[in-house]
Amino acid sequence: MSRTSAPQTAAPQPPAPQAPAPDAPAPGAGAQRAEAHRRLMDDYFGAMSAGGDFSTFFTEDVVWVETESGESFTGPAAVRERIEALHDRMFEARSHGRSLSVTDEHAFLEGEFVGTAVDLRVPFCLVYDLDGTAIRRMRLYMTFAPLRAVARGGADPAATAGPGR
Repeated sequence: MSRTSAPQTAAPQPPAPQAPAPDAPAPGAGAQRAEAHRRLMDDYFGAMSAGGDFSTFFTEDVVWVETESGESFTGPAAVRERIEALHDRMFEARSHGRSLSVTDEHAFLEGEFVGTAVDLRVPFCLVYDLDGTAIRRMRLYMTFAPLRAVARGGADPAATAGPGR
């Protein structure tokens, strides 16, 4: 009995490597940038928790946006003021971050506001756009309605500042 062997076929070849585009980051640059952003965010939160001037971590044209209302605040002083108001003056609640993820372009903080006088938990997500050395833009995803019950001095968080401030 004669045996015939099956025709041999060449194994598929991977595509030939292509040269990176002239403006593409060098290999490993994304990881290096993400690590630099991790240090930036660690330093930012360190300054914030120590009562330091955390606005030094912002670009000159930094923007804070509250997505629920569309309110925005522009510039380091206005953004710092809004963050301090949210953390210290507007509510009988404190923010607690649960997780921070940092990439080569963004940081994502997930957390919740927890009532100090009542049992209240309001989840939030804060997205930071980073430019390598500073925070360029922040978007707060959160509903303010439950926090109105713990507003200090009758302050309505939706009415504390106008758009574009």
